[in-house]
Amino acid sequence: MRTMRASIASTSYVRLERDGMREKMKLDHKKGVFPVLVGNEGMMERFLLPMRLTRHPFIVQLLEIAAQEYGFEQEGLLKIPYDASCFEKMLKLISKK
Repeated sequence: MRTMRASIASTSYVRLERDGMREKMKLDHKKGVFPVLVGNEGMMERFLLPMRLTRHPFIVQLLEIAAQEYGFEQEGLLKIPYDASCFEKMLKLISKK
């Protein structure tokens, strides 16, 4: 039987490696949110999205665009091809509801 051991590959996610015991690693964000990178390849900003927003039509549409642009097998943080300043404004609007 193989066990998994956690090691930090970056400060934003935990990568599991073979062998050893699974360790709980502290992430740089709280529970209930997940990090995404928003912007164009040259200029990307990191945002923490509340999990509850994953069902909002605006976020769903952006996730579909990201899947078309980058595919379902992205490495590292989820990238969303959208203007970061517009994304931030939309987050403020939809978070108030």
